Amino acid sequence: MAKISFNNDNDFAPGEKENSGASFFDKVKGYFVKDTEELPEFWTGETTAADLLAPSSVDNGSRDYIVVDGVYHTYLYVAGYGYRTKTEGAWLSPLVEAGDNIGISFTFKRMPRDKILARISQKTMLNRSRMREVGDTRQDYEELDSAISAGFYLKEGMNRGGQDFYYMTTVIEVTADNAEDLESHASSVMTLCASMSMIVKRADYKHEQCFLSMLPTLSLDADIERKSRRNVLTDALAAAFPFSSFEIYDQDGIFLGLNKYNSSVAILDIFDSDKYSNANGCILGMSGAGKTFLMQLMALRLRLQGTQVFILAPIKGHEFADSCRAIGGKYIRIAPSSKDCINIMEIRKASISTDYEIKDDERSDSVLAEKLQKLMIFFSLIKADITQDELNLLDSAVIRTYKAFGIDFDNRSLFDAAGRFKKMPALKDLYNELLSRDETKTLALMIEKFAVGSMSSFGGETNVDLNNKYIVLDISEMTDHLKPLGMFMALDFVWEKAKESRIQKKFIFLDELWTLIGAGSNRLAADYVLEIFKVIRGYGGAAIAATQDIGDFFSLDDGKYGKGVINNSRIKFILQLEEDEAFAVQKYMSLSDEETMQIIRNQRGEALLCANRSKVCIEIKASPVMYSLLTTKRSDLEKRMRYNGRL
Repeated sequence: MAKISFNNDNDFAPGEKENSGASFFDKVKGYFVKDTEELPEFWTGETTAADLLAPSSVDNGSRDYIVVDGVYHTYLYVAGYGYRTKTEGAWLSPLVEAGDNIGISFTFKRMPRDKILARISQKTMLNRSRMREVGDTRQDYEELDSAISAGFYLKEGMNRGGQDFYYMTTVIEVTADNAEDLESHASSVMTLCASMSMIVKRADYKHEQCFLSMLPTLSLDADIERKSRRNVLTDALAAAFPFSSFEIYDQDGIFLGLNKYNSSVAILDIFDSDKYSNANGCILGMSGAGKTFLMQLMALRLRLQGTQVFILAPIKGHEFADSCRAIGGKYIRIAPSSKDCINIMEIRKASISTDYEIKDDERSDSVLAEKLQKLMIFFSLIKADITQDELNLLDSAVIRTYKAFGIDFDNRSLFDAAGRFKKMPALKDLYNELLSRDETKTLALMIEKFAVGSMSSFGGETNVDLNNKYIVLDISEMTDHLKPLGMFMALDFVWEKAKESRIQKKFIFLDELWTLIGAGSNRLAADYVLEIFKVIRGYGGAAIAATQDIGDFFSLDDGKYGKGVINNSRIKFILQLEEDEAFAVQKYMSLSDEETMQIIRNQRGEALLCANRSKVCIEIKASPVMYSLLTTKRSDLEKRMRYNGRL
């Protein structure tokens, strides 16, 4: 089709003098014809809608595609027998959200009820008659049985359900700049449809007809319609509405990233108790999927909102150091070689009540008595086979040690005359007390290493700032048999701080949780972790766990601790997983097949966010400054060294 363009209304034919009274048609015709009799009858010189919409070039010489204005187009259709038998809400939305180079054409045609009911009844009766003549061992017996069941289903829906009968067709358009990319995109769409239990076919030698069928003229090619037609009732038709995409947008939340399919922002307010029953969460993903990156990103943005943040790192704690220092936090290493010390015997609160901000404390239960219980757990971790008699002796020795510092079961004894906390005893003071009596000298040997020996940093006074709003506790350098001790010291401090107030928001991040509740972990530490997830909501706080070894996560006591953490977490981030781990997560979280396939297809930095009933695939985003602080990619670290002139 020729394309005619004009600069302005003053153009006129060569050799023709400008005539103010000449019409536009008269001015134009001189360019093309010598006599108006040569013009077609329908041509008036006006630009029509067809002129604007029609492409300038079309190449339909290939079986697999057509090329329209330099863009490659290929078409697929859902076979009439290739739809799902059962559907859920927005069951076609994955096709709409498949990408920018994917176009979908849905066509629905309502049929007259009286004619359709008569045809269904007639066909069902005929199939029942044929079934009497077919043995139950023949292949077509099952086909007839399915056809009869479908007939009864349609009649039931139309007669009693008040539904209408429709014919549905689905045509999928895939575009690309070249044939190679076109085939790649088409294969991805076919794989997506297969994961949705739908069968699609290539429209070989019919791409031109499909191109015309996709135009907004409602004129579907008869052959394509015949091959892709499927009957549906009103319920299935309503559920097929594809523009239904879950979004996460909480007004006072933190920015996590972008919705992978519609690019809407994902903003989550975990502390919105009206929307989420608890603020706990889990981050699951394979090694390198971005768990630590997401955890630190959330921690930094929560801290910027004024939330108290604690991070426990049993492995690779050094990854948290840069971001901690950048935001003015406190990075504490709990290890034999570290100079950082948290006194396990220090009492840091004046009352066991958590409601002091709301009302006056009506009770004066002993804080020292509560501390004694925790110390007995600590000694049990040091010596696994400790007896009850030894615990009794230790209990008496601890009481005498505190008494030497002027502290007893009266909470007022915790303070000096100025109202400040008194100096607290440490493990080395308890060690000296145990050595002073013959019956407890053997118990002194039990804690000697921690009081005055190679791990004496455990037995000193607290020398780090424990009131910081962003604290990282790194226990990654503790050996396996000492890690429960380090974890207990860290959890004891964090849990005690969390229970100080029910008003203040606080967040506890537990990295690599499989090391704490997995098959090789200590049950006391696992019980401590599970208790946090069960009751931290009552103290105005939240806990988020990250893990990569899904099998180990559910291995201790038949998965008791892993299931407990999952069941008490309302928010879940599922990053990229291998197939076997993805199917294990599907079982524990009741995910659909499509959601499970999405987890497997996720790339680095992409996650399926499950918040209440909303499940959104997001691409995690960070600012350049935050990214440079949080990245652990070797290539990014090398670039940083080159930039700093150290390489």
